[in-house]
Amino acid sequence: MRKENFEKFMTDKQVVAVACNQWGDTGKGKLVDLLSNWADIIIRGTGGANAGHTIVVDGIQNIFHLIPSGILHDQDNKINVLGRGVAFDPRVVIEELDILAGANINIKNLKISHQAPLMLPYHLLIDRVSDKKQKIGTTGRGIGPLYTDFTARHSLFVNDIFNKEVFRDKLIKFLEIKKSTLNKIDVAQAKEILNHPHLENGIYFDEENILNIDAIVDKYTGEYADRLRDYIIDLENFVTKAKQEKKNILLEGAQGLLLSIDYGTTKFQTSSDCAIAGLAKGCGLRDDQVDYVFGITKAFYMTRVGNGPFPTELGGKQSEEYCDSNHTKDEEAKQYAGQLDKLLVAEDGFERGVGIRLLGGEYGATTGRTRRTGWLDLVALKYAMQFNGPNLTLTKVDVLSRLAKIKLAVKYKYTGPEIFYAGQKLSPGDEIDFFPRFSEILYDCQPIYQEFDGWKSDISQLEDYDQLPEQVKKIINFIEDYTSGKIDVVSVGPDRGQTISKL
Repeated sequence: MRKENFEKFMTDKQVVAVACNQWGDTGKGKLVDLLSNWADIIIRGTGGANAGHTIVVDGIQNIFHLIPSGILHDQDNKINVLGRGVAFDPRVVIEELDILAGANINIKNLKISHQAPLMLPYHLLIDRVSDKKQKIGTTGRGIGPLYTDFTARHSLFVNDIFNKEVFRDKLIKFLEIKKSTLNKIDVAQAKEILNHPHLENGIYFDEENILNIDAIVDKYTGEYADRLRDYIIDLENFVTKAKQEKKNILLEGAQGLLLSIDYGTTKFQTSSDCAIAGLAKGCGLRDDQVDYVFGITKAFYMTRVGNGPFPTELGGKQSEEYCDSNHTKDEEAKQYAGQLDKLLVAEDGFERGVGIRLLGGEYGATTGRTRRTGWLDLVALKYAMQFNGPNLTLTKVDVLSRLAKIKLAVKYKYTGPEIFYAGQKLSPGDEIDFFPRFSEILYDCQPIYQEFDGWKSDISQLEDYDQLPEQVKKIINFIEDYTSGKIDVVSVGPDRGQTISKL
């Protein structure tokens, strides 16, 4: 991105945000990393350790789960903050701090909100037991149970680990509430789950009571508290002061709007609001205090991890079931070695999806799971932009450079039974141009595509928008017209420098 264009664009902005318009995994981390050159403060406000983000700097891949992406900018004046909306897992944060310190990256300017809800062993235990029954496809990092406790007013918070008796009293009370749930868990299954490294290799297991209260209290108020004490702040006071001092503030989103608890596909959601309103609140701000939102959109395809409806998915139900079966990158690379060109032109949608997954490296940063792949859905994108705003940043545009044809979904054909939805009746065969977030309806929506010519040339080294192939610009113009949005940034590779400004 040309420095002079970027600096001119950012002149009148103090608070900007990076938010995803899809199901996550769209390259938010790269843009956060890029914008961190401008920012004085980088705040992550939502999600938890289920939200891995990958950043490539000088060819080196860096993967984080909780620490904000801006931590790689280790100048003394850069402050990275974990906000009040983050599902805070102290074990993960300490592990990442150790990795960063080992790489000689400055961690002294990390800050943590004292109000962040605290991840506890029973959250991870219940999550992993429950998902085996519900088949939602969670990462097993305890996010859903933690936010359930938060809304039920059964939460412990980061501040509690520094007050041992308060922590113990709350823990005992909340475990008493959960007794009936914990008693239904098979002891052998609980032991197996609690022996996982995510749960400190079994130290919390108790043969008689499932969980050992003393072990939890000692770990959290002892080692965890000692390691984290110097990072704790009152976020709202910190942000208020920063704005008064005219600091540049960058808000880092997690997951994507189509996973939002408020706006995502029902049941198959995360447990926080991934829209700009939820992100701002989790960072100690109001959404009207955000001057600009970079609405990240993977193009011209999209992905989803876990179960749930995905109208443009290549391979449909076969792909969803396959990606739910713990297939890995190494397994696919071996199975389809030397077949990439064949896969990319395959008539079979499932095989085409495998080809795009291999081409784009679409494997989960947190779990290593295969990501489901499909064409860019403009119906879903237009819906997401209602909540995240009109400005778009397209990522991974270079990935599809080998394809002869590109498809974009512009409508759906409803194929399910007659059903009432939002004041109208949907009948089989109806064409609709809106996004019905109820999964039982969306599963019966088949995409109607607009097809475009591909460009079949390497765009990864281009620096100016005018240098992009006409085919790429034609698709970009179509997206802008369809969504009434504005595409300001185009990413043509994973590295910081592979970013084109249309500003």
